[in-house]
Amino acid sequence: MTFSEDKPVMIEFRDVHKYYGDYHALRGIDGTIKAGEFFSLLGPSGCGKTTLLRTIAGFEGISSGVIMIDDRNMAGVPANVRPTNMVFQSYAIFPHMSVAENVGFGLRRDPRTKAEKAAAVEEMLAMVGLTGYGDRAAHELSGGQRQRVALARALILKPKVLLLDEPLSALDKKMREHMQVELIKLQRQVGITFILVTHDQEEALVMSDRIAVMFEGGIAQLADPETLYRRPNSKQVAEFIGTMNFVPATILSEVGGKVEIEAKGLGKVTLDETQSPPPRGEEPVVGLRPETLTLLFPGQTTSERKVDGLIDEVIYFGDMTYYDVYLGGTDVEVRLSMRNVPGRPILDVGTRVEVAWSPEALVLFR
Repeated sequence: MTFSEDKPVMIEFRDVHKYYGDYHALRGIDGTIKAGEFFSLLGPSGCGKTTLLRTIAGFEGISSGVIMIDDRNMAGVPANVRPTNMVFQSYAIFPHMSVAENVGFGLRRDPRTKAEKAAAVEEMLAMVGLTGYGDRAAHELSGGQRQRVALARALILKPKVLLLDEPLSALDKKMREHMQVELIKLQRQVGITFILVTHDQEEALVMSDRIAVMFEGGIAQLADPETLYRRPNSKQVAEFIGTMNFVPATILSEVGGKVEIEAKGLGKVTLDETQSPPPRGEEPVVGLRPETLTLLFPGQTTSERKVDGLIDEVIYFGDMTYYDVYLGGTDVEVRLSMRNVPGRPILDVGTRVEVAWSPEALVLFR
């Protein structure tokens, strides 16, 4: 990532609440988004992420709190004069207009000459990879091309913040992955703040400088993708971001920032305080990701810890194989992933194996 934490704040939320009648849609949102940051609002349906995006745009008012954009309080500022623009999930392309007419739609009241507007349209089309498409009818475009037109139409007005409401959800998997990379490149090229709403965890991890994970109208954790993935601050966040194994644990002692535990099937292990988020009054479990567990094949040695296992299920994905393995003769089953490299066999259900693991990979939730 090229994003720098030293950049100035573009958006600030101060205890933002939003009610729809008795329904509390946003619950005390606090945080900042930096200038030039690719920021994502991630969470399940109904968590409040689109509502928060619409309050930034001015399409929704807030019930209490403050939203600042570029050091200006947005209270009473209508959507059409905010320094933001939005790309909607449906793209909202006008089918009766050409591509150039769609892109230039927002310039209708711009004081520039016709020639200057046409030049601006061509510049935007080049930026999104649609040079030569200006005269084409909008209804002739593919899904990916319509998405590029929507981006160009939003960016031509040179907003300070571009708001993206699940803009890739209508695309097929291959095109969606391609457009994720294109959006990253485009954001770096224009250098403005992008705010993406998505329910797709992989999409958020791939594209974002930082991510706010939301549940039930609040932000559960706001961090960079690696921190969210490696050090989630709750079991709820860990379950939502990728795949996480949870192993029952007993806390034996806590001394000097270290926590000694007994993890079922793994044994005793001492964790650093960075591996133990604040307690939440839940039954203790340790979490570990599938790729932090490794099957040892005959002749392999390791400096990591080892435990015996029994393969219960095999799921082949082409580049990867996932194994569900019972640990240490217990009823604790974990999923681990192995890259399918030449010469590495795919093991069968019922095979007894050795599993290597590292204490540094564990996170204690309690």
